[in-house]
Amino acid sequence: MAQATRQSSLQGELEVDIEINASAKKFHHMLSGRPQDVAKATPDIQGCALHEGEFGKVGSVIFWNYAIGKHKRLFII
Repeated sequence: MAQATRQSSLQGELEVDIEINASAKKFHHMLSGRPQDVAKATPDIQGCALHEGEFGKVGSVIFWNYAIGKHKRLFII
């Protein structure tokens, strides 16, 4: 069975500086294994929703809701 390939319409890079009070190991664990907790750690990210797969698993698709200034955005990883 053939699978459809998806291509992202997103272009460019997103870079953000966020000060955290945690070690790199704890931050990585939160970002990769419990991304839903990132919204609790910063006001810039309103939350995330799992679209495919499981949180913390390779290949999962996550929708991120965040704000830059007054502009709200959606980012898909």
